[in-house]
Amino acid sequence: MIIVLKRNSNETDIATISDLVCSMRYQPRIIRGVEQTVIACIGDELSNHSLEALRNLPAVESVFPVQKKFKLVSREYHPGDSIVEVRGVKIGGGNIEVIAGPCAIESYDQFRTAVQDLVQCGTRIVRAMPYKPRTSPYDFQGLKQDGLQIMRDVKAEFEVAMVSEVPGPAQIEPLLELADMFQIGARNAQNYDLLEQIAKAGKPVLLKRGLASTVEEWLTAAEYLIVNGCAQVVLCERGLRSFDPSTRNLLDLGAVAVAKQLSHLPVIVDPSHAAGARRLVPALARAGLAVGADGLIVEAHPDPLNAFSDAPQQLESGKFDRFLADLAPWIELARQERAVPSPI
Repeated sequence: MIIVLKRNSNETDIATISDLVCSMRYQPRIIRGVEQTVIACIGDELSNHSLEALRNLPAVESVFPVQKKFKLVSREYHPGDSIVEVRGVKIGGGNIEVIAGPCAIESYDQFRTAVQDLVQCGTRIVRAMPYKPRTSPYDFQGLKQDGLQIMRDVKAEFEVAMVSEVPGPAQIEPLLELADMFQIGARNAQNYDLLEQIAKAGKPVLLKRGLASTVEEWLTAAEYLIVNGCAQVVLCERGLRSFDPSTRNLLDLGAVAVAKQLSHLPVIVDPSHAAGARRLVPALARAGLAVGADGLIVEAHPDPLNAFSDAPQQLESGKFDRFLADLAPWIELARQERAVPSPI
Protein backbone atom coordinates (compact mmCIF):
# COMPACT_ATOMS: atom_id res chain seq x y z
CA MET A 1 0.00 0.00 0.00
CA ILE A 2 0.93 3.64 -0.39
CA ILE A 3 0.45 6.12 2.46
CA VAL A 4 0.37 9.76 1.44
CA LEU A 5 1.08 12.12 4.34
CA LYS A 6 -0.38 15.57 4.73
CA ARG A 7 1.70 18.53 3.66
CA ASN A 8 2.30 19.70 7.23
CA SER A 9 3.56 16.31 8.48
CA ASN A 10 6.92 16.36 10.28
CA GLU A 11 9.72 13.88 10.99
CA THR A 12 8.01 12.72 14.19
CA ASP A 13 4.86 11.87 12.20
CA ILE A 14 6.93 9.98 9.63
CA ALA A 15 8.77 7.99 12.32
CA THR A 16 5.53 7.17 14.17
CA ILE A 17 3.77 5.92 11.05
CA SER A 18 6.84 3.96 9.94
CA ASP A 19 6.94 2.20 13.33
CA LEU A 20 3.26 1.32 13.01
CA VAL A 21 3.85 -0.03 9.51
CA CYS A 22 6.67 -2.24 10.84
CA SER A 23 4.45 -3.51 13.66
CA MET A 24 1.98 -4.66 10.99
CA ARG A 25 4.75 -6.69 9.30
CA TYR A 26 5.25 -4.35 6.37
CA GLN A 27 8.51 -2.73 5.30
CA PRO A 28 8.21 1.07 5.05
CA ARG A 29 10.04 2.84 2.22
CA ILE A 30 9.99 6.63 2.51
CA ILE A 31 10.16 9.05 -0.41
CA ARG A 32 10.27 12.75 0.34
CA GLY A 33 8.88 15.03 -2.33
CA VAL A 34 9.06 18.79 -2.56
CA GLU A 35 5.64 19.23 -0.98
CA GLN A 36 4.57 15.83 0.38
CA THR A 37 6.03 12.64 1.78
CA VAL A 38 4.91 9.19 0.67
CA ILE A 39 5.49 5.90 2.49
CA ALA A 40 5.40 2.73 0.40
CA CYS A 41 4.52 -0.31 2.48
CA ILE A 42 6.02 -3.53 1.15
CA GLY A 43 4.19 -6.69 2.11
CA ASP A 44 1.44 -9.13 1.18
CA GLU A 45 -1.54 -6.87 0.54
CA LEU A 46 -3.77 -9.70 -0.65
CA SER A 47 -3.93 -11.27 2.80
CA ASN A 48 -3.38 -8.26 5.05
CA HIS A 49 -5.34 -5.03 4.80
CA SER A 50 -4.57 -3.79 8.30
CA LEU A 51 -2.96 -0.63 6.94
CA GLU A 52 -6.43 0.66 6.15
CA ALA A 53 -6.65 1.56 9.85
CA LEU A 54 -3.97 4.21 9.33
CA ARG A 55 -6.36 6.34 7.28
CA ASN A 56 -7.65 7.91 10.51
CA LEU A 57 -4.28 9.13 11.76
CA PRO A 58 -4.02 12.97 11.88
CA ALA A 59 -0.92 13.10 9.66
CA VAL A 60 -2.30 10.77 6.94
CA GLU A 61 -4.02 12.23 3.90
CA SER A 62 -4.81 8.97 2.10
CA VAL A 63 -4.05 5.25 1.97
CA PHE A 64 -4.52 3.23 -1.18
CA PRO A 65 -3.47 -0.25 -2.30
CA VAL A 66 -1.00 -1.07 -5.05
CA GLN A 67 -2.10 -4.39 -6.46
CA LYS A 68 0.80 -4.66 -8.89
CA LYS A 69 3.54 -7.15 -8.07
CA PHE A 70 6.06 -4.33 -8.50
CA LYS A 71 5.64 -1.54 -5.97
CA LEU A 72 8.90 0.39 -5.54
CA VAL A 73 9.26 0.40 -9.33
CA SER A 74 5.77 1.82 -9.85
CA ARG A 75 4.74 5.43 -10.41
CA GLU A 76 2.33 5.12 -7.50
CA TYR A 77 5.41 4.99 -5.27
CA HIS A 78 7.44 7.55 -7.22
CA PRO A 79 5.33 9.66 -9.62
CA GLY A 80 8.25 11.58 -11.12
CA ASP A 81 10.94 10.21 -13.45
CA SER A 82 13.97 8.81 -11.67
CA ILE A 83 17.47 9.80 -12.75
CA VAL A 84 20.25 7.23 -12.63
CA GLU A 85 23.82 8.50 -12.38
CA VAL A 86 26.78 6.51 -13.73
CA ARG A 87 30.09 8.12 -12.80
CA GLY A 88 28.58 11.57 -13.16
CA VAL A 89 26.61 10.76 -16.32
CA LYS A 90 22.84 11.07 -15.85
CA ILE A 91 20.19 8.92 -17.53
CA GLY A 92 16.49 9.78 -17.30
CA GLY A 93 14.48 12.91 -16.57
CA GLY A 94 15.42 14.53 -19.86
CA ASN A 95 18.99 13.22 -19.83
CA ILE A 96 19.32 11.20 -23.06
CA GLU A 97 22.44 9.06 -23.21
CA VAL A 98 23.89 6.90 -25.99
CA ILE A 99 25.99 4.06 -24.59
CA ALA A 100 28.23 2.37 -27.15
CA GLY A 101 31.03 -0.14 -27.53
CA PRO A 102 31.94 -3.51 -29.00
CA CYS A 103 30.00 -6.68 -28.32
CA ALA A 104 33.05 -8.07 -26.51
CA ILE A 105 36.62 -7.23 -25.62
CA GLU A 106 38.69 -9.19 -28.16
CA SER A 107 42.17 -7.69 -27.79
CA TYR A 108 43.90 -4.65 -26.39
CA ASP A 109 44.19 -2.95 -29.79
CA GLN A 110 40.56 -3.69 -30.71
CA PHE A 111 39.12 -2.36 -27.47
CA ARG A 112 41.43 0.64 -27.20
CA THR A 113 40.66 1.69 -30.78
CA ALA A 114 36.92 1.36 -30.20
CA VAL A 115 37.03 3.39 -26.99
CA GLN A 116 39.23 6.05 -28.58
CA ASP A 117 36.85 6.40 -31.53
CA LEU A 118 33.79 6.59 -29.31
CA VAL A 119 35.23 8.99 -26.74
CA GLN A 120 36.34 11.33 -29.53
CA CYS A 121 32.73 11.68 -30.71
CA GLY A 122 31.34 12.28 -27.23
CA THR A 123 30.43 8.85 -25.86
CA ARG A 124 30.51 8.95 -22.06
CA ILE A 125 29.58 5.36 -21.16
CA VAL A 126 31.25 2.49 -23.00
CA ARG A 127 30.25 -1.16 -23.31
CA ALA A 128 33.11 -3.18 -21.79
CA MET A 129 32.47 -6.92 -21.93
CA PRO A 130 35.25 -9.22 -20.72
CA TYR A 131 32.63 -11.94 -20.16
CA LYS A 132 30.19 -12.99 -22.90
CA PRO A 133 27.43 -15.49 -22.04
CA ARG A 134 26.61 -17.32 -25.27
CA THR A 135 23.95 -19.80 -26.30
CA SER A 136 26.50 -22.26 -27.67
CA PRO A 137 29.47 -23.42 -25.58
CA TYR A 138 31.55 -23.29 -28.76
CA ASP A 139 31.01 -19.59 -29.38
CA PHE A 140 33.46 -16.92 -28.21
CA GLN A 141 32.91 -16.43 -24.47
CA GLY A 142 35.07 -13.34 -23.99
CA LEU A 143 38.68 -13.01 -22.82
CA LYS A 144 37.66 -13.17 -19.15
CA GLN A 145 40.76 -12.52 -16.98
CA ASP A 146 42.75 -11.13 -19.92
CA GLY A 147 39.75 -8.97 -20.79
CA LEU A 148 39.68 -7.56 -17.26
CA GLN A 149 43.27 -6.41 -17.59
CA ILE A 150 42.60 -4.83 -20.99
CA MET A 151 39.57 -3.09 -19.52
CA ARG A 152 41.68 -1.82 -16.63
CA ASP A 153 44.40 -0.42 -18.92
CA VAL A 154 42.03 1.27 -21.36
CA LYS A 155 39.90 2.75 -18.61
CA ALA A 156 42.97 4.23 -16.94
CA GLU A 157 43.94 5.91 -20.20
CA PHE A 158 40.57 7.35 -21.23
CA GLU A 159 38.85 7.71 -17.81
CA VAL A 160 35.47 6.85 -19.32
CA ALA A 161 32.57 5.16 -17.52
CA MET A 162 32.10 1.49 -18.41
CA VAL A 163 29.15 -0.92 -18.23
CA SER A 164 29.87 -4.66 -18.01
CA GLU A 165 27.66 -7.72 -18.09
CA VAL A 166 27.78 -9.96 -15.03
CA PRO A 167 26.95 -13.53 -16.12
CA GLY A 168 27.06 -15.03 -12.61
CA PRO A 169 27.86 -14.37 -8.96
CA ALA A 170 31.52 -15.33 -9.42
CA GLN A 171 32.06 -12.36 -11.76
CA ILE A 172 30.74 -9.69 -9.38
CA GLU A 173 33.93 -9.26 -7.38
CA PRO A 174 36.36 -9.19 -10.37
CA LEU A 175 34.26 -6.46 -12.00
CA LEU A 176 33.57 -4.48 -8.84
CA GLU A 177 36.59 -2.18 -9.12
CA LEU A 178 36.37 -1.77 -12.91
CA ALA A 179 32.73 -1.49 -13.93
CA ASP A 180 30.80 1.69 -13.18
CA MET A 181 27.55 -0.05 -14.04
CA PHE A 182 26.58 -3.73 -14.04
CA GLN A 183 24.50 -5.22 -16.82
CA ILE A 184 22.06 -8.08 -16.38
CA GLY A 185 21.66 -9.74 -19.77
CA ALA A 186 18.48 -11.16 -21.26
CA ARG A 187 19.42 -14.72 -20.28
CA ASN A 188 19.69 -13.70 -16.61
CA ALA A 189 16.76 -11.30 -16.46
CA GLN A 190 14.85 -13.63 -14.14
CA ASN A 191 17.81 -15.11 -12.29
CA TYR A 192 16.54 -13.81 -8.97
CA ASP A 193 19.47 -15.03 -6.89
CA LEU A 194 21.87 -13.13 -9.16
CA LEU A 195 19.62 -10.05 -9.05
CA GLU A 196 19.70 -10.05 -5.25
CA GLN A 197 23.48 -10.40 -5.15
CA ILE A 198 24.02 -7.75 -7.83
CA ALA A 199 21.78 -5.34 -5.91
CA LYS A 200 23.98 -5.58 -2.84
CA ALA A 201 27.13 -4.68 -4.80
CA GLY A 202 26.30 -0.98 -4.71
CA LYS A 203 26.52 -0.29 -8.47
CA PRO A 204 23.92 1.09 -10.88
CA VAL A 205 22.36 -1.74 -12.89
CA LEU A 206 21.26 -1.95 -16.52
CA LEU A 207 18.53 -4.59 -16.63
CA LYS A 208 17.73 -6.05 -20.03
CA ARG A 209 14.34 -7.54 -20.73
CA GLY A 210 14.26 -11.33 -20.94
CA LEU A 211 13.98 -13.15 -24.27
CA ALA A 212 10.29 -13.87 -23.64
CA SER A 213 9.47 -11.79 -20.57
CA THR A 214 6.25 -9.86 -20.18
CA VAL A 215 6.43 -6.22 -19.14
CA GLU A 216 5.24 -7.23 -15.67
CA GLU A 217 8.01 -9.84 -15.36
CA TRP A 218 10.55 -7.26 -16.52
CA LEU A 219 9.41 -4.71 -13.94
CA THR A 220 9.17 -7.34 -11.22
CA ALA A 221 12.79 -8.28 -11.91
CA ALA A 222 13.65 -4.61 -11.36
CA GLU A 223 11.69 -4.80 -8.10
CA TYR A 224 14.09 -7.52 -6.91
CA LEU A 225 16.97 -5.10 -7.42
CA ILE A 226 15.32 -2.18 -5.64
CA VAL A 227 13.98 -4.24 -2.71
CA ASN A 228 17.52 -5.49 -2.12
CA GLY A 229 19.06 -2.03 -2.00
CA CYS A 230 19.83 -1.03 -5.59
CA ALA A 231 17.95 2.21 -6.23
CA GLN A 232 19.83 2.99 -9.46
CA VAL A 233 18.21 0.80 -12.13
CA VAL A 234 17.89 1.40 -15.88
CA LEU A 235 15.55 -0.81 -17.90
CA CYS A 236 16.61 -1.92 -21.39
CA GLU A 237 14.30 -3.17 -24.14
CA ARG A 238 16.36 -5.35 -26.51
CA GLY A 239 13.69 -7.24 -28.41
CA LEU A 240 11.76 -10.46 -27.89
CA ARG A 241 12.18 -13.84 -29.53
CA SER A 242 9.94 -13.96 -32.60
CA PHE A 243 8.91 -16.33 -35.38
CA ASP A 244 9.98 -13.81 -38.05
CA PRO A 245 13.62 -14.10 -39.23
CA SER A 246 13.57 -10.63 -40.82
CA THR A 247 15.15 -9.23 -37.67
CA ARG A 248 17.17 -10.95 -34.96
CA ASN A 249 14.55 -10.06 -32.34
CA LEU A 250 11.22 -8.26 -32.35
CA LEU A 251 11.78 -4.78 -30.91
CA ASP A 252 8.76 -4.14 -28.69
CA LEU A 253 8.36 -0.38 -28.81
CA GLY A 254 4.94 -0.68 -27.22
CA ALA A 255 6.62 -2.16 -24.14
CA VAL A 256 8.85 0.92 -23.89
CA ALA A 257 5.79 3.17 -23.80
CA VAL A 258 4.04 0.90 -21.28
CA ALA A 259 7.11 0.69 -19.03
CA LYS A 260 7.43 4.48 -19.04
CA GLN A 261 3.78 4.81 -17.97
CA LEU A 262 3.94 2.15 -15.25
CA SER A 263 7.40 2.84 -13.86
CA HIS A 264 9.51 5.82 -12.87
CA LEU A 265 12.73 4.06 -13.93
CA PRO A 266 14.65 5.20 -17.02
CA VAL A 267 14.14 3.00 -20.08
CA ILE A 268 16.64 2.68 -22.91
CA VAL A 269 16.55 0.71 -26.17
CA ASP A 270 19.11 -1.68 -27.67
CA PRO A 271 18.62 -1.41 -31.45
CA SER A 272 21.64 -3.60 -32.20
CA HIS A 273 20.37 -6.83 -30.65
CA ALA A 274 16.87 -6.12 -31.89
CA ALA A 275 17.98 -5.58 -35.49
CA GLY A 276 20.74 -8.12 -35.94
CA ALA A 277 21.76 -6.07 -38.99
CA ARG A 278 23.66 -2.76 -38.93
CA ARG A 279 21.54 -1.27 -41.74
CA LEU A 280 18.50 -1.38 -39.46
CA VAL A 281 20.14 0.07 -36.35
CA PRO A 282 19.69 3.80 -37.19
CA ALA A 283 15.96 3.41 -37.91
CA LEU A 284 15.31 1.41 -34.73
CA ALA A 285 17.36 3.89 -32.72
CA ARG A 286 15.19 6.78 -33.95
CA ALA A 287 12.03 4.78 -33.26
CA GLY A 288 13.15 4.04 -29.71
CA LEU A 289 13.71 7.71 -28.94
CA ALA A 290 10.42 8.67 -30.60
CA VAL A 291 8.39 6.30 -28.43
CA GLY A 292 9.84 7.62 -25.18
CA ALA A 293 13.19 5.93 -24.48
CA ASP A 294 15.71 7.75 -22.29
CA GLY A 295 18.65 6.58 -24.35
CA LEU A 296 20.25 3.82 -26.39
CA ILE A 297 22.91 1.16 -26.08
CA VAL A 298 24.57 0.47 -29.44
CA GLU A 299 27.28 -1.96 -30.49
CA ALA A 300 30.27 -0.41 -32.27
CA HIS A 301 33.52 -2.12 -33.35
CA PRO A 302 36.65 -0.88 -35.18
CA ASP A 303 36.36 -3.71 -37.73
CA PRO A 304 32.80 -5.07 -37.61
CA LEU A 305 33.23 -7.54 -40.45
CA ASN A 306 35.89 -9.41 -38.48
CA ALA A 307 34.32 -9.18 -35.04
CA PHE A 308 34.44 -12.35 -32.95
CA SER A 309 30.72 -12.09 -32.10
CA ASP A 310 27.65 -10.30 -33.44
CA ALA A 311 29.54 -9.07 -36.49
CA PRO A 312 26.46 -8.31 -38.65
CA GLN A 313 24.92 -5.86 -36.17
CA GLN A 314 27.90 -3.78 -35.04
CA LEU A 315 28.45 -0.28 -36.41
CA GLU A 316 31.94 0.89 -37.30
CA SER A 317 33.33 2.84 -34.35
CA GLY A 318 35.41 5.06 -36.64
CA LYS A 319 32.18 6.29 -38.27
CA PHE A 320 30.10 6.49 -35.13
CA ASP A 321 30.11 10.27 -35.29
CA ARG A 322 27.99 10.05 -38.45
CA PHE A 323 25.46 7.89 -36.65
CA LEU A 324 25.28 10.42 -33.81
CA ALA A 325 25.02 13.36 -36.20
CA ASP A 326 22.03 11.77 -37.96
CA LEU A 327 20.48 11.01 -34.57
CA ALA A 328 21.10 14.48 -33.10
CA PRO A 329 17.70 16.04 -33.99
CA TRP A 330 15.90 13.07 -32.42
CA ILE A 331 18.02 13.27 -29.28
CA GLU A 332 17.36 16.99 -28.91
CA LEU A 333 13.62 16.52 -29.38
CA ALA A 334 13.64 13.68 -26.83
CA ARG A 335 15.45 15.88 -24.30
CA GLN A 336 12.88 18.63 -24.68
CA GLU A 337 9.94 16.23 -24.32
CA ARG A 338 11.37 14.36 -21.29
CA ALA A 339 12.54 17.42 -19.36
CA VAL A 340 9.31 17.98 -17.41
CA PRO A 341 9.04 18.93 -13.70
CA SER A 342 8.55 16.05 -11.29
CA PRO A 343 4.99 15.92 -9.84
CA ILE A 344 6.30 15.77 -6.26
